[in-house]
Amino acid sequence: MRGRRGFTLLEVMIAVAILGLASAGGLRLLAMSARALEAVRFERRNLELARSLWLKAAGEGLDERGREDGCSWETREFAFDRQESVPEGFTCKKVVLVQSDPVPYGPAKEAVSFVFYLPDSKNAKERTE
Repeated sequence: MRGRRGFTLLEVMIAVAILGLASAGGLRLLAMSARALEAVRFERRNLELARSLWLKAAGEGLDERGREDGCSWETREFAFDRQESVPEGFTCKKVVLVQSDPVPYGPAKEAVSFVFYLPDSKNAKERTE
């Protein structure tokens, strides 16, 4: 039996173990990249929703409260009280956008909310004149 060439059982077992470790690492990277891609898609969708609401609010076409595409929003007047650098009487709209769908990634799957401020169009027109 000394003249035979080939792999011993131990060598085959080591090769299979190395291949298994490499495959497990590759699958883990694949799962991580899929989660990252899902997070990017979710954030892009939220950004598009916020941008469309911003444009509606800028054109005075946004209701005080509403629901659209799996999100809800609420607007209210916001005054800059006790801030010296802001002109007297300057106000803006505070828009709170709440995503109905929970966050598809991360340890805590909870609803996401965005807040943005839109200067009052009356103030903006007065300042430009």
